Amino acid sequence: MKESNNPVSRLTHQQNIELELLHSVLDDGEATYPWNPYDPMAIAYVDNLQKEGTAEALSEEEFDSKWDQVSQLAAQLWETPSDSLLVALAQKFGTRMPANLLKQLAGTAQAVSQNGCALIDQLIDVTQAVLDSWETDDLKVMARPLAMAMRGGEDEILEITLRSIRSIDWEDLSEIEQARLSLVAARYALGEISEEA
Repeated sequence: MKESNNPVSRLTHQQNIELELLHSVLDDGEATYPWNPYDPMAIAYVDNLQKEGTAEALSEEEFDSKWDQVSQLAAQLWETPSDSLLVALAQKFGTRMPANLLKQLAGTAQAVSQNGCALIDQLIDVTQAVLDSWETDDLKVMARPLAMAMRGGEDEILEITLRSIRSIDWEDLSEIEQARLSLVAARYALGEISEEA
């Protein structure tokens, strides 16, 4: 297991996007919006916006259509893991993994399940969101049996793997046991998501 020295390289794609957004918001560049409504600059800013808005006025139908598109996009971007997935993960793994890791795992599983990648790649992406110090190749070796289980035998493989991991506190598990438990939880979450779909 070789750990990367660059902390940014260990971030997921979603985390990189969020980091870029944070940088753009906190950038010391010129202000784009006057936050004080009593500032004369704010009044001129709003008046200018209103003039521009009337020049490019949309019909009510066009506005509703555009608003629906923006609303759907925002809902997808800010979507949280479904409560049913979190409940299912908590019931199955709540005594073995911390709640914050289960929530992070569920959120990543929801996002990754829609990317169309192979199951093994999805398992690795979800697991790396929880255990970012693990290399992809190392996780691939452990994920292969979970990803390649014959149809109908997935539950049996998950149960066998789960039973092989000691039932002790998360912090007391070895790194390998934590990785195996995370992979099992990721596989379970992805299975739950595919059943819902």
